[in-house]
Amino acid sequence: MSWALSIDRKTITDVTIVEEAKRPLEAGEIRLAINSFALTANNITYAAFGDAMRYWDFFPGADGRCRLPVWGFADIAESRVDDLPVGERVYGYFPAASELITRPGRITPGGFVDTSAHRAELPPAYNAYVRCATDPGYTSGGEAAQMVLQPLFITAWLLDFFLRDPANGFTEAPVILTSASSKTAIALAFALRQGGGRHAIGLTSSGNADFVSGLGLYDSVTAYDAIDQLAPSGPAVIVDFAGDSRVNRSLHEHLAGKLVGNIRVGGAHWDQSAPPRDLPPPKPQFFFAPDAARTLIKSWGPETFDQRYKAAWRTFAEAASNYFDFRTVEGSAGALATYRALLDGKAAPRDGVSVKV
Repeated sequence: MSWALSIDRKTITDVTIVEEAKRPLEAGEIRLAINSFALTANNITYAAFGDAMRYWDFFPGADGRCRLPVWGFADIAESRVDDLPVGERVYGYFPAASELITRPGRITPGGFVDTSAHRAELPPAYNAYVRCATDPGYTSGGEAAQMVLQPLFITAWLLDFFLRDPANGFTEAPVILTSASSKTAIALAFALRQGGGRHAIGLTSSGNADFVSGLGLYDSVTAYDAIDQLAPSGPAVIVDFAGDSRVNRSLHEHLAGKLVGNIRVGGAHWDQSAPPRDLPPPKPQFFFAPDAARTLIKSWGPETFDQRYKAAWRTFAEAASNYFDFRTVEGSAGALATYRALLDGKAAPRDGVSVKV
């Protein structure tokens, strides 16, 4: 038997553990025994935007419910593909579960793509799997940081370039980051500082204000209940990781005429994420990392993109222990408890949690 987190498509608090019989492999398939995966506020964003951004389409459940997308590591437990032997370790996008069956294609020494029919029209970046044995950046000791932080960091890194692109009109604007204690916000604040010290304002709960201030990455930190005290030095841009309609309304009303953009990235405050009506301009715009990546790859070429991204990732990974504590929970019970804690906003911001399957 295998297990999985089973989530209702419309009510993401409706979650349970299901056990399923393992089906036999067909020719051209491999069975991946998922070893470990990360659970962060990023995964709550996947759930909150499951329909809008098609995250629910990656791993449909046999019970008609949804499987939560996560990033992690797996070992090939069974193979009907000659070039992919049993025992090999891979990194990539999985369901929060104990196994995944894929149909590998475009197999190279560095990785492969899942060519299962239901994933054909989904963003390619999520369908690629890395073969750890040939990945020069892989170390067994670095697995926790990689699965907890790397998917978040690439979003932050792409956001940094998006904010610096003159075509978008945000190059000089101070950046207000909501949910400033979230890992993607922290990664963006790090990238902004690395890129020349762009003025970054962290917006967070009063309970997390000391943690956010102590990071040393934000020029100032403001609690949600003190938005009326915000006074950016010039026209500002919001990068919204919270997705909270009340916070957005407060920001737009307090900074009316002083905002040049509101870039919506996440839904950490998923229960308040309905877009507010009659919001003073500018209209919030979604940021989708795979689209931003395609733009840069087209501009730079894939090799330069890969080199620049990996160099930036190594810098952040080396600094990660200054900001996060990595810890592990066990099995389906640990996964369920962590998911619920994230939904309830009870996860400690310094925790980098991974599930050992």
